[in-house]
Amino acid sequence: MHLIMFPASLLIRLKIIAVIIPAIFIYSCREKIPEPKESLVERTPLNLAIIADTVIYDVVVKNPEPDDLWTEECLRNLNRQGLVDIIFNAIYRQELIPYDFFSNNPLSLNDITNLENNPEFSRENIGTLQFTEEWHFDEVNLRMKKRVHSLSLGYEVFDLSGNLRGYKPAFMVKLN
Repeated sequence: MHLIMFPASLLIRLKIIAVIIPAIFIYSCREKIPEPKESLVERTPLNLAIIADTVIYDVVVKNPEPDDLWTEECLRNLNRQGLVDIIFNAIYRQELIPYDFFSNNPLSLNDITNLENNPEFSRENIGTLQFTEEWHFDEVNLRMKKRVHSLSLGYEVFDLSGNLRGYKPAFMVKLN
């Protein structure tokens, strides 16, 4: 039997290679974590990121389909009638000013009384709200902050067969 002798320096090199190759393999297989990018957003004086200076969206607040269990679940904690009454009461106390949805002109208390006396209208039929908001993000506390500028109430309109045709705006109130 013949013994092969390697020089000591070659053995050291082989040991180093045996350590380096697996280390390179392990390092190269790791997921690369991207470097954080500087967010290019405007900021408020309180250093909140302005995500949107105006967002307008509708929210259905009265389920038009009682068999729609998903919408029922989504609305289960909403006190729709309480909100509607609060808004109307604030208008009648002249703490909120109602505005025409289309012209943005102020409405009088007489206009609101006429709306409530209209057979097509009922507070119970307020079925949608339209919000106009400003969105900010607090990066330090990881919180979303919204500021509602206005709120529009829409009431259900039915066809002659009693089917929901859609929603008609009652008025808008400006908040904040």
